[in-house]
Amino acid sequence: MDQELSISVRALVEYVYREGSIDNRFRSNTALQEGTAIHKAVQKEYNEGEEKEVPLEYTYAYEEIKLHIHGRCDGVLTTKKGPKIDEIKSTALELEELTENSFPVYWAQAKGYAFIYAEQEGLDTIDVQLTYVQKQTKEKKRFVHTYTVAELKSFIQQTIEEYMSYARILLHIREQKQKTIPDLTFPFSNYRSGQRQFAGSVYRTVQEQRTLFAQAPTGIGKTISTLFPAIKAMEKGKHERLFYLTAKTVTRSTAEEALRLMEETGLMLRSVTLTAKDKICFQEETICQPDYCEFADGYYDRINGAIVDVLMNETQITRNVIEKYARKHRVCPFEFSLDLTDVVDVVIGDYNYIFDPRVSLKRLMPEQKKKTALLIDEAHNLVERAREMYSAEITGGSYKGINRQYRGTNNELAETAASVMKDMDAVDARESAIEYQLDDIPGQLEENLERFINQAERQLRDQNEEEERDEVLLECYFATQNFLKILGMVDEHYVYIGNSLNQHISIKLYCIDPSHVLHQASKPFRSNIFFSATLSPFGYYKDMLGGQDHDYILRLPSPYDPGQIDVSLVSLSTRFKNRQQTANRLAELLYNQVKNQPGNHLFFFPSYQYMRLVYEHFQSYDLDAVSQEQGMTEERRDDFLAQFVEGGHLAGFAVLGGVFSEGVDLRGDRLNGVAIIGIGLAPRNFERELIKSYFSKRGRNGYDYAYVFPGMNKVLQAGGRLIRSEEDYGVIQLIDDRFLNNKYVNLLPEEWKNYKIIY
Repeated sequence: MDQELSISVRALVEYVYREGSIDNRFRSNTALQEGTAIHKAVQKEYNEGEEKEVPLEYTYAYEEIKLHIHGRCDGVLTTKKGPKIDEIKSTALELEELTENSFPVYWAQAKGYAFIYAEQEGLDTIDVQLTYVQKQTKEKKRFVHTYTVAELKSFIQQTIEEYMSYARILLHIREQKQKTIPDLTFPFSNYRSGQRQFAGSVYRTVQEQRTLFAQAPTGIGKTISTLFPAIKAMEKGKHERLFYLTAKTVTRSTAEEALRLMEETGLMLRSVTLTAKDKICFQEETICQPDYCEFADGYYDRINGAIVDVLMNETQITRNVIEKYARKHRVCPFEFSLDLTDVVDVVIGDYNYIFDPRVSLKRLMPEQKKKTALLIDEAHNLVERAREMYSAEITGGSYKGINRQYRGTNNELAETAASVMKDMDAVDARESAIEYQLDDIPGQLEENLERFINQAERQLRDQNEEEERDEVLLECYFATQNFLKILGMVDEHYVYIGNSLNQHISIKLYCIDPSHVLHQASKPFRSNIFFSATLSPFGYYKDMLGGQDHDYILRLPSPYDPGQIDVSLVSLSTRFKNRQQTANRLAELLYNQVKNQPGNHLFFFPSYQYMRLVYEHFQSYDLDAVSQEQGMTEERRDDFLAQFVEGGHLAGFAVLGGVFSEGVDLRGDRLNGVAIIGIGLAPRNFERELIKSYFSKRGRNGYDYAYVFPGMNKVLQAGGRLIRSEEDYGVIQLIDDRFLNNKYVNLLPEEWKNYKIIY
């Protein structure tokens, strides 16, 4: 029976023709990037009747395999000789550096489109044009070749012959997946309370190409309840890939464990876990240049062999597996993991691979997104992360330093830096205000920033191999590049912020309301599942995450017996002005908690300073105690948690909203009590006040949106560390007199509301 495989023209030719080294700075073919705005600008110059973004498709029969080749051609132009295929590429390189033979892979892509078009139209010959656009100057350079259909057919046949061994591997692993999904059963003997309903809702949402917002409290088993039904939904063949996205490393491990459990019941699919470049890089510095890194030099000459090897021998491609095969084949582990995202069934990684405009996976084509579902874990974290990802800032001091450094050695770079400084100095600073809202940015600033980018790229690209990288220039270059990228997104959901701290003006593009950009980023995907144990209050998070009226919602009760938790609300002021006076009383309350409930306890404070103050008082008691440190490495975090052992008697002091208040799973007697000091309010600052004002003007409670809801989410997350299974019992103290206010009582989970009050 014939087998069928679908592949884009771009993916086909990149597999066969890419070669050389990785250099993600300025020297290699990665300096050539798709630029949507540049594409549209070139296409606007097309004559009437000339086509743009032309969909093309062709089925090529090769032995027992039917290869469906598809793609979108940038343009089909009209000439006296006949149609001409136009392929547009933007580049950071100078145009005079480009020759016809600079990038064979782009000729291969254009020839692929030309072959399909010529076959469809019954042509004998066709012109193929590469249009390079210098992304700063917008100047163009074009190369044109005329090909016969026979030449193009020979080219395609040769390309497919080289691709076929890989195609058979892809078909083999797809067949394994398709055979095992129908027989896949839930990997536990029974469902927990609420788990079947959650899994059913996820399955239905993916099948119907919808979006779901789900609050699934701790204990339901969120990871398996989303991965299992989303994988089962692949049986229908309408979606091919899952992205499991989260902010925490520990949650990624939980997703890996869920896939392992399903594999033990017979599932066969491939997954890859993405790790940040600075963590997985084999070198001391992440310099992706062939003269520095052997894993970058000749990367494309070896990557195909590495991909084939790992796909044939592994199913779960975790960090350790990536590192093992990357060393074996001498390829960059980070780029290796990214290349694997094109062929695996499940991708596990951070939010930024989908949502961050700076680092999101550009290789995900629109056709692929339509067949991809997103599972977004701990979705409450995405609100603040999105504000960070979609904001950008530049500082005048950086340009001043570059102007001073390069004056006399690179006057063009120095002058562009001076122009940026001049624009920033023209910002209308408010008297005696460090931070202030701007009505607009200076008129010439955008143009001068683009000029700076152009000159900085030339300087960085032209450095001698022996020269040490100018990290200051590099950092300023990337900050400027990000600022320009975000500037193109600025709308009514943004504000401009000026800052004149340390006599240097900085300008920030601040994303006050990320709901619009999150909706735009997630909309192209087949389905989106936003879920968390603390998606509360529900309306706030649905609103902030870009939810629409027609989206599905699901709120599940806790599967645990409220009797497993003994909750106390303690009327004690933890306000900044009262902390010195109440510190001793607070230490006493914490001591009494440990004394009355023997075992291990975690106490969460709103700041390191406050934590250290009470820790000093607590040390007067004869109890073992350990305190979180600022800037702890992963190893130190593991050491901290390892001290919470079964049968122990340890008091841990930690920071609310920090690494130990989310994603920590201390089951059984590893944790017997939690105390949360304060209501989690972020300190008042300029940005928070802007958020408050923004939402107040739009009919919401601005104070709640800026302070109360994000703060209480930290409280709920920290409290959720306590009960992790049906056998867990323990106590929670919520220590702050404001917890007695109805506003805060109403935000408590139902299972916490059988509380007692301590005055």
